[in-house]
Formats: sequence, C-alpha cells, structure tokens
Amino acid sequence: MSEIMVRPGTEPVPAAHPEAPAKSGGAVGRRDERGLVSAEWVLGIIAAAALAGVLLAIVTSGPVEESLVKVVLEVIGKLTGLLKN
Repeated sequence: MSEIMVRPGTEPVPAAHPEAPAKSGGAVGRRDERGLVSAEWVLGIIAAAALAGVLLAIVTSGPVEESLVKVVLEVIGKLTGLLKN
C-alpha cells in the first residue's frame, strides 16, 4: 500500500512507488520544483529592495528633496486655508 505524504498547508498526495517510473507533471515533478518558487520570491524581494534603495537615493538628493518639500508645504498651506473658511 502507498503511504500518504502531507506537507503543512497542502492536500495529501500519494507517495510514488519507488519502482514506478516518474510521470511528467506528477507528484514527483512537483517536489523537484519546490525550491524554485522560493528562489523566485528571493529574487523578487531583492529586486524590490534594490529599486526602493534607488528611489530613496533619488528622492533624498538635494534638488528633488527641496521640490518635494515645497510641494508638501504648498498642499498643507492650501488645506489649512480651506479649514479656516
């Protein structure tokens, strides 16, 4: 009889018989690709962190920072003017 192997958070998958040929797309094929998903997430997170670093460097540069502060102060001034009326 075949054993049932269960990974936390997944449905039970019958274990492949040791002598059975591996089928493409079967449970054995899925097990071989488990680490691939983790690697894709890691690359995505690294890319997002790199992009955030570049954007932070751009936003905190002198001219850009001054422009952003000016825009924020103008918006605050307009909002406070609306509150006074």
